[in-house]
Amino acid sequence: MHKQLSPRWQPGPPAPRLRANQIDIWWIDLAGQDVPEQPANPGRTAAVQRSATHAARIDILGRYLGLPAEALDFGVHPGGKPFLRHPRQTLEFNQSHSRGAALVAVAVGLAVGIDIEARRTVRDPLRVARRVMSGAEVDLLAALRPNERAHRFLDLWTRMEARQKAVGRGIFREPVDPSEVSVFSFQAGVDLFASLAVSPRRADIAVRFLRYS
Repeated sequence: MHKQLSPRWQPGPPAPRLRANQIDIWWIDLAGQDVPEQPANPGRTAAVQRSATHAARIDILGRYLGLPAEALDFGVHPGGKPFLRHPRQTLEFNQSHSRGAALVAVAVGLAVGIDIEARRTVRDPLRVARRVMSGAEVDLLAALRPNERAHRFLDLWTRMEARQKAVGRGIFREPVDPSEVSVFSFQAGVDLFASLAVSPRRADIAVRFLRYS
């Protein structure tokens, strides 16, 4: 199942609550988290933005639980997906960041995966797609003109990575069948592609878009 969404962002509440079929997606502005004194060091900038995303995620989860950051303890599943080890409950989450923006998805009792990708040039997208995408997605890309293919590749990439993250697999592990999960794609900002995946598949998912501050 796939659905295209049009986000309507609203301020994130200080004490958010979730229904069983609801997923919150938080948008985090990382534009001020660059490293101006080292503009030629993209690795350093990425590390700073990654750290800022982790800090925001902890604060966001603490809001749902009514707990300070130091009360939360995290672990990592064998596939690399983080989880909340303490307190033990059914809060699920996932995060992603790219070029000045990050997303954190939060749900109750539903596994979620989220991915955000900034528009960029991808060399030979068909070759990459054949390694990680479904046959239908590869066929879709192959039927497009080269300039259309580059644009569509990033959209499909976010769907694929969100699916893999939802079930806790790396992107080069066994591909998740797109029919087994619910996937929601949306534009997270100008030239920012994003997708949310939910496992198990459900048709009654409600998505709320929140701005973090």
